Order: sequence, then C-alpha cells, then structure tokens
Amino acid sequence: MERFGELLSEVIDDTIRLVFGDPTSELIYRFVERHALLKREEVGEKIEVFQAFLEKLLGSERALIIQAASLKRLCLKLRREYEEIEMYFSFLDELYEVKFKLLVSHLERERLACN
Repeated sequence: MERFGELLSEVIDDTIRLVFGDPTSELIYRFVERHALLKREEVGEKIEVFQAFLEKLLGSERALIIQAASLKRLCLKLRREYEEIEMYFSFLDELYEVKFKLLVSHLERERLACN
C-alpha cells in the first residue's frame, strides 16, 4: 500500500496549498522538516507524526479542519462517497478505515483473478 501513502501525501499537500497558498505551504513544510524531521514525501507514510506536528503548529481546531478537508479530498480522489463523521472519530481512524477498505477490495480482486 505504498501507493496509498503517496496518494495521501499528495492530497494533504493539495489541501495545504489550497488553504494557505504556495509560499506559506513551503514555510509549513520547512518547519515540518526541521522540527519533526519529516520530509514532504514521507507525510503519507508517517501521518501520525505529521498530524501531531500540525496540531502543535496550527492548533488542534485548525489542524482538524486541514485533516477533514484532506480526508474529503482523498475520498473524492478515490471516487468514494464521503460521509460526515461523528466528532468522536479521529482523523487517523477514518484514514485507517479507508485504507482497510482499499486493501480488502484489492485482495478480493486478486482472489477473483486467481480463480
């Protein structure tokens, strides 16, 4: 599921650029790289680290807005219908659920191909 991490990095980057613009986005990524020791292309694979740093940098409410918008964009990109989630579900829970659904459908396609 390396592709999922790449896709997630791309979606988060798109969202941050839409919200903050290119110059501010570059500044955010420089902060992430310096202080969280996380390169831009690693964001999708190390989402927990990125999420924690984004909360420290922007505050939890602003980070939650970025996370929710990113999740919506990810679902749209995957041609999945996005359903509003309850406040008690965390961003990571939703990401893992989407990733699990993708893995299950991928495994089912492989199983059918083998039969």
